[in-house]
Amino acid sequence: MNIDAKYNPILLEALEDMMYKLSIQLDGLKGGPLTKERKDLTKKQAMLEELQHKISIAKDE
Repeated sequence: MNIDAKYNPILLEALEDMMYKLSIQLDGLKGGPLTKERKDLTKKQAMLEELQHKISIAKDE
């Protein structure tokens, strides 16, 4: 999938907002058992970080 570079800044901003929301959710689960919800949120966080990285690299090219 190719996305015009002009959208990179807004995509990065949206991802930052999602990461913030996700970190608040994960913070509420901190210290608790490793539930399915916590595993899913952690996986989602890793995917968002990877996507942010890919968009940042594309922005610099």
